[in-house]
Amino acid sequence: MTTLLKNGQPYSASLHYAFNEKPLYFVVWTGEKTRKLGGLKKGEASKASMVIGFSEEEWLTMQMEGEVKWVSNKEELREIWKCYSQKFAEPETYEDSEGSALLKFTPKWWKYTEVKPEPKVVISSED
Repeated sequence: MTTLLKNGQPYSASLHYAFNEKPLYFVVWTGEKTRKLGGLKKGEASKASMVIGFSEEEWLTMQMEGEVKWVSNKEELREIWKCYSQKFAEPETYEDSEGSALLKFTPKWWKYTEVKPEPKVVISSED
């Protein structure tokens, strides 16, 4: 995921994520003192991008541009924590994870590519 620092510089980090299919969004759990939060204010959306994949075995990628938000609203926190904790065995509630931040990335544009099959598969939000 790439976020913007306070000075506008992009900052990228490899992260574990969970996702919700409908509506599509991705959830990242990180520490409150990490660099990726440098330009984010709680509850406000900021431009971001995210890339998933690439391995020499699978040859799949998902490239996305959109918005990331450091979620602070209690109701929304419960919703996205449920999404994240279904994939990862974490504390029972987000409240049990002091010093943490939940980020919600919502893609506005995306492109999915499968390189290996013949013919190559490319699907995007512009199709």
